[in-house]
Amino acid sequence: MSHFSSNIDEVTHKAALKGRQVAYRNIYDQFKSPVYNLAYRMLQNREDALDVMQNSFVSAFNYIKQWSGDVAFGYWLRKIVINHSLSQLKKNANHSRIMLETEHVISDAEDSIIEVSHDLNTILAKLPSLSRTVLWLYEVEGLSHQEIADLYKMSVSFSKSQLSRSKKIMANWLASQEHNDGQQRHE
Repeated sequence: MSHFSSNIDEVTHKAALKGRQVAYRNIYDQFKSPVYNLAYRMLQNREDALDVMQNSFVSAFNYIKQWSGDVAFGYWLRKIVINHSLSQLKKNANHSRIMLETEHVISDAEDSIIEVSHDLNTILAKLPSLSRTVLWLYEVEGLSHQEIADLYKMSVSFSKSQLSRSKKIMANWLASQEHNDGQQRHE
């Protein structure tokens, strides 16, 4: 179950609408970990994730009047975090260059393998930011291909192909790691 499925209580919501700092603090305390974790998984950079976290909360507090209550507050906040993360990714890299170079990423990833443990951050760091973000949004955050396509203002096939590419890169990297581990055991 996603931490973003949580809601805020009516008292906190009313106080936040009035700009009360205690309400903002309660919301921040409730959502700081999932907001940071989502931003970090998308960006793979601590400083950028902290910036996105701060900007996301500022946006949420400035626009809390726009939250209709039809969806959980966490889901509304998640969309803000995703949008800020995507903006940060655009600042950090030229997406069109990444999309064109994706064909070469599989072989490049295999060439640059370093002896590391198989933890999630290590594996995610092997992916280009665009593929990593689509993978995370689809597999972990549960967004549909249509929702991802809408975020990027692209087609559904864009989302599906990025997901497929990211899984290929990960599979190739893991297979190569297992092969290297097997060779080291035999030496």
